[in-house]
Amino acid sequence: MLTYLHGVAVNAATALPDDLDTIRLEAGAWAVFSSCGPFPEALQQRWAATATEWFPSNPWRMRPGPSMLRYLELTDTYASCELWLPVEKC
Repeated sequence: MLTYLHGVAVNAATALPDDLDTIRLEAGAWAVFSSCGPFPEALQQRWAATATEWFPSNPWRMRPGPSMLRYLELTDTYASCELWLPVEKC
């Protein structure tokens, strides 16, 4: 099952409406991967490269937490975005 959420970062003291859900993110490291190109192909290739190239060659693994996608530009055929993955040292 895939849960897709839209979100904003706020500090713990920010008052939120009762009808919004919140996810508390613990402090930790994030690996950030940039992707630009035809959408969705470039993003799919970036996801695949993190699993087949980056993780096997670096001393990091995924830690609990959401993966996040930050769109910088998005059209029907093009996307510039960042893939944020929560990581910890192996």
